[in-house]
Amino acid sequence: MKTSRNLFLPIVRIAATLAGAAAFITSSTVQAQSATNGKALYESVLVTGEKTCAAGTCHGPSPTLNQNKIKNGTTAAKISAAISSVSDMRFLAGALTTAQLNDLAAYIVNPSAAVSTPTATLYVTTINFGSEVVGTTSAAQTATISNTGGAPLQISAITLTSGDFAISGGTCTATTTLAVATVCTVNLTFSPTATGARSATLTFSHNATGGSSSVALSGTGTASTIATTATMVEYHHAGLDYYFITSRANEIALLDGVAGWARTGKSFKVYTTSQAGTAGLVRYYFDQIALANSRGSHFYTAVQAEKDALTSLNPANAATPRLPFSEGLDSYMFAPAVEGVGGSCAAGQTPVYRIFRGQARFPDNPNHRFTTDTTVYNSFVALGWDGEGVKLCAPQ
Repeated sequence: MKTSRNLFLPIVRIAATLAGAAAFITSSTVQAQSATNGKALYESVLVTGEKTCAAGTCHGPSPTLNQNKIKNGTTAAKISAAISSVSDMRFLAGALTTAQLNDLAAYIVNPSAAVSTPTATLYVTTINFGSEVVGTTSAAQTATISNTGGAPLQISAITLTSGDFAISGGTCTATTTLAVATVCTVNLTFSPTATGARSATLTFSHNATGGSSSVALSGTGTASTIATTATMVEYHHAGLDYYFITSRANEIALLDGVAGWARTGKSFKVYTTSQAGTAGLVRYYFDQIALANSRGSHFYTAVQAEKDALTSLNPANAATPRLPFSEGLDSYMFAPAVEGVGGSCAAGQTPVYRIFRGQARFPDNPNHRFTTDTTVYNSFVALGWDGEGVKLCAPQ
């Protein structure tokens, strides 16, 4: 088994014919005998707009047929001479290297030596989406995979490694089979969940050499230049003795009309879009965590260490009783300059204190409360709630 010869030039032309592309960036490495490479050359469109050798331009459907435009093609020299002397073949002048002429001759001399295998070829191996505002979605870009081999290419899986990127369409699926000289596509979008550089890998698993082909995805999340805010409103349910906050307009409208829930009069501001220096405020729900499994409880945090800890408790984010279930990004707030008891926020920001009615003093009745009011904070600590100090910083 020899390492494949240089097939770059004809593959460029094959790709252009298949997709109308102006250029072809890369292909997977082919490990095959020269006759196998010759078979691919014999059956491929080597110059855009022209026929293949197999279609009669220089030979016929099988090299065993004696159509002789290629002078039997037993050597590279004979093929080269035919290209120079046969009018139907002159378009091939300069299209083949000496190594490729040798491969073509090897196949014509001994067609049975060619091994038919699929070859997975990517049009590009990197896609950069540029900058995108956090919470928005980019225009789609396309990853294309083709079968430049001699047997069907079976795709068995298409995977992404990051939630910042998503598959939005295309013709490739996890059960696609590509015939020889055909392509399929995957359309991708970028929706950054945080500012800064974001990356992921799109992987096609298949039956060609190597077992998979990957495209590196990248983009940069940026903060919105428009600083819009919403109000985080606190409610209390007297029957459950439970505090709950939300900035979501639909929930506020619902709770204002539901018996048992009442506003406490306490609130603070949050950003609706990412701003410089802010972090995403994520809401988690613990189902069946209180009152003999009859009540759940919500929890908010913008502290990355706490997000990581909660994710480790429920990596699949399954809706499972008593495990933290992420309900997604709620809004944006600043992280404290100093976190915890005795903590503080940067100038121009309002400290948000967190207190916790924990299991130790209040069995089967956990509840977190968030407040900017130090009087409320201190009075509840005096009642036995755990004072967790400054955990968030709100815009003023």
